[in-house]
Amino acid sequence: MNTEHQAWTQLRERAASLISPGFPDRVMRAIRARSSPLLVANFAMCAATAALCLVAVAIYRARLSTDENDQNLAGWSEISAQADEFGQGL
Repeated sequence: MNTEHQAWTQLRERAASLISPGFPDRVMRAIRARSSPLLVANFAMCAATAALCLVAVAIYRARLSTDENDQNLAGWSEISAQADEFGQGL
């Protein structure tokens, strides 16, 4: 057995000797008793966060699309004006 493995084994044995009998069972019972409300609350928080992120992305994309359309329209208007000016000059 290597030194690192021996050190971990000794650490686990020392920790096990410090835990009172029945402690793991009490901890598991306490977690199970409280887990369902916490699970629902965590799920609700995750769902709300995801919904807010989706709304933010939708607003950003709509604004970006509007700005891009405005820029394209301005560019095409300028090109059209130059084409009309060029056509009148001929």
